[in-house]
Amino acid sequence: MATSSPHASDRDLKKGDGLLNRAVKVLRVVSTYPNGIGLSELARLAEVPKASCFRIISTLEDEGILFTDEDTKRTRISIGALSIVGGLLTEGGTIRAIRDILSDLSEATGETTGFDMLQGSDVVVLMQNAGPSIIGQTLKQTPRIQPPWLTSTGKSLLSYRGPDEVRALLLPHYPQDNLNQLDLFIESLEPARVHGYAWLYGALERDAASVAAPVLIDEVPKYALWIGGPTYRITPENARQLGQLAIAAATKVATLLTAARELQGLNDPVSASSIGIGS
Repeated sequence: MATSSPHASDRDLKKGDGLLNRAVKVLRVVSTYPNGIGLSELARLAEVPKASCFRIISTLEDEGILFTDEDTKRTRISIGALSIVGGLLTEGGTIRAIRDILSDLSEATGETTGFDMLQGSDVVVLMQNAGPSIIGQTLKQTPRIQPPWLTSTGKSLLSYRGPDEVRALLLPHYPQDNLNQLDLFIESLEPARVHGYAWLYGALERDAASVAAPVLIDEVPKYALWIGGPTYRITPENARQLGQLAIAAATKVATLLTAARELQGLNDPVSASSIGIGS
């Protein structure tokens, strides 16, 4: 009778681990493309051979996790997959997932990152993640409230509103001895919307700068992600690159929150009260 090698199961396990790791890479990439992604681009971004990527897609489609549109040939996460990650899409799980996205963004940029929302005429900083270059800087307490005209997130969130609406919202709270600056702020909103990100240099603090991108839910900016640091590291020269990283992270959060809303029936999957600030 043939006997099996004591190391055979180990070899099988390693092979399985390799396939599982590739499947996870594929899922991570697909999850950041709510409108789907083509096979070639998916294989490149996931760093998985195209043939293996195709087999993984086919298997996950059979399990109802992925869906490939026959016309566009683009693959996306299926609605059926939400039942598998239901625990992630509860309010607490969603908050943890956003913190992970902020952590990844801090690692990619070397800067502190955060997650904000607009509440009335105030920007509320709901979460933040200290970057690896935080030495020499003080990480402020969260949640906290800041004037929208002094933050890149305020500019990003208000960029989808009309000038008259923004003026009516901010005018009662804006320093009355500096109203000409309010007009300049409003003029800067259109470029922020067109580019998909906003940035401010030395507004909230003289030596601080930040870049932010809106989290769009049904094309409406409900929240915003930001990257912040000293002005000698966040400069006009690298603002566009940081803006693109912020946009990519904001897209991930938007996909997550949209899925949470669909599964849990929550209009606002993350709220100021859920983070610990009163309504």
